[in-house]
Amino acid sequence: MSARGVRRPGTRGRRGPRVARALSAAGVAALAVLAGMPSGASVPVELSATLAMTHPTSRAAAVPPPQAARSSARPAVTPATDVAVIVLGAMTPTVVRAGTDVTVSGTVTAPLTGPLSGPTLRVVRGDVAVDQRQALDDWAAGRTRADGPTVATTALPTVGAGQTRSFTTTIPWEGLSSAKPFAAVPIAVEVVQEGAKAPTGAVRTFVAWNSRKEYVPLQVATVLPVTLDPDVDLFSRDDPTRQQAWQQAIGAGSRVNRLLTGTSGADVTLAVDPSVLGPTPAASADGQGTPTSSGSPTSETGGGSTPTGAPAAGTSAPGSGAGAPSSGTPTPGATSPPGAATPTAPTTTATAPSEAAVAIARLGDDVVRQLQGRSVWALPYADADVAATVGTDPANVLVRDLVTRATTLTGRLGEPARADVVWPVDGLLPAGRELGIRTLLSGTAVKKPAGIVVDAAAVTRATAYTPTARRVGTGGTRLLASDTRLSALLPKRGAASPVLSVQRYLAESLVLLGERAGTPRSVLVTARRDYDPDAADLSAFLSATASAPWLQTVDAAQLLTDSGDDKAVAATKPAGAVPSAAPRPVLNARRLAQMAEQRDTLLSVSSVLRDGEAFAATYREVLDELASARWRYERGSWMTLSSSVASDVRAATSAIKVVSRNVNLLAESGTLQVTIENGLDYAIEDLRLRLAPNNPRIQVVEQPGPIAIGPASRTNVPVPVTAVAAGSAQLRAYLTTADGTVIGSPAVIEVSANPLDGTIYWVGGTLVGLVLLVGVARAVLRGTSRVDEIADIEAVTAAHQGVGDRGGGDRP
Repeated sequence: MSARGVRRPGTRGRRGPRVARALSAAGVAALAVLAGMPSGASVPVELSATLAMTHPTSRAAAVPPPQAARSSARPAVTPATDVAVIVLGAMTPTVVRAGTDVTVSGTVTAPLTGPLSGPTLRVVRGDVAVDQRQALDDWAAGRTRADGPTVATTALPTVGAGQTRSFTTTIPWEGLSSAKPFAAVPIAVEVVQEGAKAPTGAVRTFVAWNSRKEYVPLQVATVLPVTLDPDVDLFSRDDPTRQQAWQQAIGAGSRVNRLLTGTSGADVTLAVDPSVLGPTPAASADGQGTPTSSGSPTSETGGGSTPTGAPAAGTSAPGSGAGAPSSGTPTPGATSPPGAATPTAPTTTATAPSEAAVAIARLGDDVVRQLQGRSVWALPYADADVAATVGTDPANVLVRDLVTRATTLTGRLGEPARADVVWPVDGLLPAGRELGIRTLLSGTAVKKPAGIVVDAAAVTRATAYTPTARRVGTGGTRLLASDTRLSALLPKRGAASPVLSVQRYLAESLVLLGERAGTPRSVLVTARRDYDPDAADLSAFLSATASAPWLQTVDAAQLLTDSGDDKAVAATKPAGAVPSAAPRPVLNARRLAQMAEQRDTLLSVSSVLRDGEAFAATYREVLDELASARWRYERGSWMTLSSSVASDVRAATSAIKVVSRNVNLLAESGTLQVTIENGLDYAIEDLRLRLAPNNPRIQVVEQPGPIAIGPASRTNVPVPVTAVAAGSAQLRAYLTTADGTVIGSPAVIEVSANPLDGTIYWVGGTLVGLVLLVGVARAVLRGTSRVDEIADIEAVTAAHQGVGDRGGGDRP
């Protein structure tokens, strides 16, 4: 707890002038007519009184969109048709004591139908006791007549039709004093035309009176959420679009930037979604980043780049473009041993991250610097919709993972950021939610909740006084009950000025204090997830309210434990239905189950990739964002992003596939060459191929072993098979991880088996043997020839030759 929130009650210190300057600088030339409180609030503010007293056609000037690069100047007042518009720019001091006059400044704008002739500005003190919250509502809304004494008047020059003139008036402290030690004094600032009695225009507010300390100060803690807007462009794969979206989300002049700037130096706890700091870096195992389609890594990853099927900026979608494997036919008759594959060696070369990635990282670093040194709570990553999850699937693995990832904020900030305080976006605590939250956290690194932030109305039965913010649920979990009325008074962007909010806040707190002035109690103030303040107004508001002597600002974490006699009280069931603080949820049981299945699919694919962590981070970044509570405020954007995620998952899983083919097997046994394609930009390792015949004609001798494939490549895997009989058969070829989880796209291999029958060989061999035996037998059994019977074969041969020679000589 900083020193700001513990100034000794009853002392003025040096804050008065600083607060006055802040309020004066924040309040000039703004519109006083607003359309009421935000959705989910249960009490109007003073500005609604101005609306009730002006023409119904009055409207505020156009407010720049939240994504404006710079916080714009306060819009000019839009004149009403037939009433004057009064805007209070400053009220100093904010707390009145004996001897201290009050100075009120602002502007008066004449109606469009005519000038304000010789007008007089007067301040009327309401003749009504404001000691209950309903009385505050009645005065602010104009339901109570302003019949009290006039405590200050100031003559103004004539104001032309539709023109605006500044004013300053001083109220003597005697006109605002009270016999009570503290009180909320109702006043009406009115403008009356010359000669008229009824006012032409008026605005109602309160003055905080405190003459002496006869109370125990209220402990006040403020918690504001720091979350992203529901913008799908944050996850676009188009670099300029994505960079611009992040600039508008967390850059200078953004809603997040205004919130951080407005709370700088204040005693405020910030509940931060870790994804506000930008996409989670996905580094490969060797620290080189995420491989691109050409095999080169990039540091660009995660949520900012993959809503439409691409894993990262600068990388192609699975199976497309450069990421598709080259075509070709498998090499028949491969000589690899059974179970071995013929992989294509992966190649990687370093590449620099994209300009968009660098710019987004710098924006995140700026937010980190703004958060350091502050009281920070970590919301689940992507501000996962815990309220929707615990009511349907409290053991959902995806949301549990996001709760665990809340702990990463500590590492990013380099400072503690507690992640065990759960803040359901709707602020409700229906039956079973406390148990559901405990079940959800039991499977995470957080283990159990230290506390749950809820709207006080959701855990409070109607009572004569407002209980402390320290509560305890039926299951024993500490609850932090947020005061809905005070929370609704946090200044909004585009409001007239923080003056009305400050004075109403102080009045509300005085009435709250007066319920039991001597009883120690605490109050929690929170904002909705889409809270959008003006930085200067928020700073002035926090400074002014922190200076009230009856309010002691404390760190919100202190409400998780008892403080002296301020002990936690049991939550009670409200008499009626309590409105949600957020629109209805987008997530339901079917969508949560689908997202968990998609997560498991991506994790299975990553388990066979060399750079599996980078792949998982890249593809899961957008999937994780689908669990965010922010989509409650933009349901159509959730549908758009969900379709992109489904396309991404299909592309990632189908990019690893077996190629179908037809094979003729002309022997009883042989080797099939099965082709596997890797369409991802990541190298594969430890992939398994499994073949399952549809009939016993073909049998697989041995299933292949681990397979490795380079990025955007293909490989042939030899599989030994045996043909038992002739005929056709189908082998279903599919891929699995090492633990048997099926991944990728399977294929059917048609095999036509025509093995030669073994009988042919037996018959042929028998015939050859018989021929050989017949020949041998014939040679042995045929007997002696006449040639063998001649005794002197050489003499017979010589005589025969001599007869031949003589016969030749008698011829002519």
